[in-house]
Amino acid sequence: MYRSLLDTARHYCQRHAKRGPLITTPVPGLILLRRTTPAAVDHAIVQPLLCVVLEGSKEVKIDQRTARYDAGDIMLVARNTPTLTRIAKASAAEPYLSIALDLNVGLLGELIELHDSAPGDSPQDTRPPLLDALRRLITLLDQPASLAALQAGLLREIHHWLLLGAEGPSLRELAQTDGHALRIARAVRLLRNDYRTPLSVSALAATAGMSRSAFHQHFRAQTSLTPLQFQKQLRLIDARSQLLGRGTAISAIAFAVGYESTSQFSREYRRLFGLSPAQDRKANASGPAKTTAS
Repeated sequence: MYRSLLDTARHYCQRHAKRGPLITTPVPGLILLRRTTPAAVDHAIVQPLLCVVLEGSKEVKIDQRTARYDAGDIMLVARNTPTLTRIAKASAAEPYLSIALDLNVGLLGELIELHDSAPGDSPQDTRPPLLDALRRLITLLDQPASLAALQAGLLREIHHWLLLGAEGPSLRELAQTDGHALRIARAVRLLRNDYRTPLSVSALAATAGMSRSAFHQHFRAQTSLTPLQFQKQLRLIDARSQLLGRGTAISAIAFAVGYESTSQFSREYRRLFGLSPAQDRKANASGPAKTTAS
């Protein structure tokens, strides 16, 4: 099944190669990444997602732990969390190729209710049907009418197999309607949408339906960051994509992502990325890959 998925993904990338390394698709949250050279460490705060490495390899650091994912490996992230990712193996002869899909927490919740109301034996290995569902979804990407008719069912199938897999308990915690993970996810959604503007912790706690102290505790447990650190990293990651993508003035980028002081922006940028904005722009003048979670 892995080989069939690899061939399908290869063909899709070949048809859309002009888009560059990062290929978005008609399915929201579904992307493919194909690189022919290794890439330096990239920072991101990923959303809950599924990633399948089809060729090459990458290293991912989460919570001070680094894991290597090679061809055929599956990575599942069940929370919003900072990551450091490096494409470790990629060449023209053997490119790095991966698929990433953002998880739908609402859909997970629906399936959990269905599973609990009609319990049955879980398959011993959910990998083959999971990869097959992904293959069928990618096959339909260039068939708009068929995709419109079948997309929802295939996404539902993918989430079903994930719930029955090894990470099922983590996904259940994420989707519990009265659980801390889902409450924190509401605040994270607000932060992701409005991170350029000042946000009070009280407002975020109210969004999560928690007291300030409980909110701080559970936010850090879910993301490994405080709310303000989370917002700061979102700003800086956005700033870096703008800094390396075009020739906009550094001060203009700082103000655009919500900073009122260029000097503070430069200090915090260096603290996160190890270089000042000017040094980073110069070091990456050849044009790095766009920030991505896959």
